[in-house]
Amino acid sequence: MVLGAALTAAAFVANIVPLISASHLTARDTASNPSSFSSQTFDYIVVGGGTAGLTLASKLAESARVGIIEAGEYFPDDPLIDVPKNFGQNNGNPKYDWRFNTTPQAMLNGRVVPHPRGKVVGGSTALNYLVFNRGSKTEYDSWSEIGNDGWSWDQLTPSFKAVSNYTSITDNTTFPNADTPANANSQQQNYLGTDGPIHASYNSYATDLQQPYVLAMNAMGISTNSAPQSGNATGIYNSPTAVDRATGKRSYAASFYTKNMNNTNFVLLTRAQATKIEFSPDKKDGNVVATGVTFSVDGSSYTVKANKEIILSAGVFQSPQLLELSGIGNSTILQQFGINPLVDLPGVGENMQDHAMSTQMWQVNPGVLTWDQLRINRTFALAASQQ
Repeated sequence: MVLGAALTAAAFVANIVPLISASHLTARDTASNPSSFSSQTFDYIVVGGGTAGLTLASKLAESARVGIIEAGEYFPDDPLIDVPKNFGQNNGNPKYDWRFNTTPQAMLNGRVVPHPRGKVVGGSTALNYLVFNRGSKTEYDSWSEIGNDGWSWDQLTPSFKAVSNYTSITDNTTFPNADTPANANSQQQNYLGTDGPIHASYNSYATDLQQPYVLAMNAMGISTNSAPQSGNATGIYNSPTAVDRATGKRSYAASFYTKNMNNTNFVLLTRAQATKIEFSPDKKDGNVVATGVTFSVDGSSYTVKANKEIILSAGVFQSPQLLELSGIGNSTILQQFGINPLVDLPGVGENMQDHAMSTQMWQVNPGVLTWDQLRINRTFALAASQQ
């Protein structure tokens, strides 16, 4: 199936991420006029200005004109995004979050489970909990083994390094049985870069619970892992966080946008929701060919064309949704909603897998400091913010 000279679903960009110097997030005008945007000539249209979309657009814009359609807005210097202690507080807020929910789940006594997804420039990296880690080597190698050439661990590692900007750890003494800082940094630097746009660094503060918790895990046979980025993500480890230690702010995918603030090949339209992929009336080798995207701004509809490709990077929910709205999916379901099927592809919108998160609450003895101090002790939080 050829979708757009080729339609690409971008989940992560393998082997194409450039070595990019870090950039600070600064305010910049976007393409605020949808009529002007739709009248421009682009080689590529990227639907979704989130993690994968901005990464890919940044690379493509080095040699081609790229238009990015993003439903959310860019919020520079926003404390609910930038300040690390505020992680999670923008989840469920419609200014930042699509606020998706499941249907009532029978195995959870009918509970509805929220699925936060970023509705901002930078996507869900503006909403996540700042943990900078990756999967195990075997997981990536399995992608390659089932026929995805270029997606093995060894082939992806150069791209992992290209996007990261690692700040060395200076003190491991608060994390029991961890390697020395010199050895840990030496290992990490095999898998993390030092001049990419996304910062990876370590907290300089440990709560009173860290040492006893780690020691308890060690006593249960769960070893300390000093190099979780190495392809072995098992054990208990001190994970880097996506924080720029120079500014104290969250480091996230909007950096790919600000990096291109003076690049006329990179044009981002915000507050624009893609509603349909447009296809040529003529097929190529029996396959449909995508030529453009229809999008909506303030109730008005516009269409923008691409000379080469349409790239879907609208997230795990909205990329398949847009395919279905455009006639690609399970034809039986599409017809039920009055959509003319172009390609009967029953797998679209099915088989989603996600990791669940559950929380536990414990009462600690008086005088034991936890991260809750940042939320409940204003004096402590103020002193921490000034460090």
